Amino acid sequence: SLTANWAKKEVKVIQLGANNSSVDGNEIGKDNEVTIKPSSTFFIISGCFPHRVCFKTKAESLDEPTTTSTSKPTTKRSHPDKTEPLDVKRRKSEADKVNSHTEKNASYRNHRESNSEKSDSDQELKEKAARLDQLKLEALLNKAKPDKKSEKSSNSHSSSTLSKDAGKHLSSSSSALTSPASSRASLSSQTAEKAEWVSHEQLLVYTSKGVSSHSKIAAFDMDGTIIVTKSGKVFPTDKDDWKILHPNIFNKMKELNSKGFKIVFFTNQLGVAKGKTKVDDLKGKVENVVRKLQVPIQVFIATHEGKNRKPCDGMWETLCKTYNSGKEVDLTKSVYVGDAAGREKDWAPKKKKDFSCSDRLFALNVGVPFFTPEEFFLGEKPTQKFKMPSFDPRNINSAEDIVPPTTFPAKSKEVVVLVGLPACGKSFFAANTLQPQGYKIVNRDELKTWQKCVQKASEHLKFSSVAVDNTNLTQEERARYINVARTAKVPCRCFIFTTSVEHCRHNERYRRLSGEQHAKIDELVFNKMKSTYKEPSMKEGFSEVINVNFVPSFSWASDTARYKKFLLEK
Repeated sequence: SLTANWAKKEVKVIQLGANNSSVDGNEIGKDNEVTIKPSSTFFIISGCFPHRVCFKTKAESLDEPTTTSTSKPTTKRSHPDKTEPLDVKRRKSEADKVNSHTEKNASYRNHRESNSEKSDSDQELKEKAARLDQLKLEALLNKAKPDKKSEKSSNSHSSSTLSKDAGKHLSSSSSALTSPASSRASLSSQTAEKAEWVSHEQLLVYTSKGVSSHSKIAAFDMDGTIIVTKSGKVFPTDKDDWKILHPNIFNKMKELNSKGFKIVFFTNQLGVAKGKTKVDDLKGKVENVVRKLQVPIQVFIATHEGKNRKPCDGMWETLCKTYNSGKEVDLTKSVYVGDAAGREKDWAPKKKKDFSCSDRLFALNVGVPFFTPEEFFLGEKPTQKFKMPSFDPRNINSAEDIVPPTTFPAKSKEVVVLVGLPACGKSFFAANTLQPQGYKIVNRDELKTWQKCVQKASEHLKFSSVAVDNTNLTQEERARYINVARTAKVPCRCFIFTTSVEHCRHNERYRRLSGEQHAKIDELVFNKMKSTYKEPSMKEGFSEVINVNFVPSFSWASDTARYKKFLLEK
């Protein structure tokens, strides 16, 4: 059941059946209610058939084509300010077939269980969840139909791989790094006639011979998903220290290729930027892995931190804009598989926790169903023992007040001491809220020492109010400016920024991605600063202590969209 609230631009969802739906990867549960907003992704079956809410004015056509591949619910309405049921237009495609198959299975199970207790046990719920995940894979694989071109090319390719020994004698592709200019012809071609490398800024792209453009993408992480080290160590000892993770990966790749999927690898390789991995060694390794799998594969390699490093979706955007011949990707029929899934220790017997959640978050940023290697290749039941980041950028509220309107601005001169971690929004608040009100800003980043900050604050206070834009985490730091206010006989207020550490780290990452000139702040630095923080109180000598909310503001919709994606790996 879906009910739209046009005034609040949100939709109330109630799951009526036993087959779990989900919002942003979180399952709803039978008879439970959640509220989704345009920034959220609603999966009809958990992990399958993603939809997003789109509210349109009367002037806009309800039949206007969407700009993304994700299906959007549409509504019939007469009064946009009233809450009314949302009539979701169902896709007449594989989604109906899979849902029909799901309903038949659910009906059969309900018939068998009609004489049993009405409440499901935990074990029964887990079995149902496992069955639903099987249906996800059926929707993506067994129901997929290859187009004529892909079927022809895959049949031609598979005929050369019938013998296990044939793959050993495949000709080696060129390992020379070609310039982007020399590769323009191949980028616009439907099928790659030869294997080649292309170098972009902080990104390498390898296209093997036979790669074709398709609307369905089967995307994979590489290390820990397709290959692991032969040595058993976490990091490879050399370029040849690798092996295919599971034997049935070979057949799965051939199956995907035959069903019209374009197979793509997205891999983070920061060792290149750190000087620990030689580009030529990495290229040779990638070519050998692709050759071993014996199907056409395109590989995107993020060599530095930045917009291309997962979970950021820069590599996916490059695929869609430059490396798919202009063919629009159908997110509902695509899939991403990776081992960095945020799973906790003992998610399976004797299993270590995942090093990050970057693959799961990458899939959420892109908007495609996500599977771990164990789920996709081995058919194992999904585990619920995984941890999402505590900060979710999709839930940022841009409508709340920054500060209580009754307390700002002051009617007379004052000193305002800003308190908060780096990237909590202090400088943005000072420049966009305080400075326009006539406050002079004192900042240690510019003046370099606290002594100069105190001196400059005293000078400014003779003619105007002053705001101290430093972290001011300790009582000792804050006392310096309380004394400045006392000397000038003006009140001193404290503005505490409520931004969490995780939110600050997100902001810090965003501003570096946006090209702002700031030195990188590591997670350890944030945690150390947090440990030194002493919460301000009126007893220190402040006339008032006010909490300040961080409310982001952007000039461009593209900046807002980037900010509301997961930028951190965990």
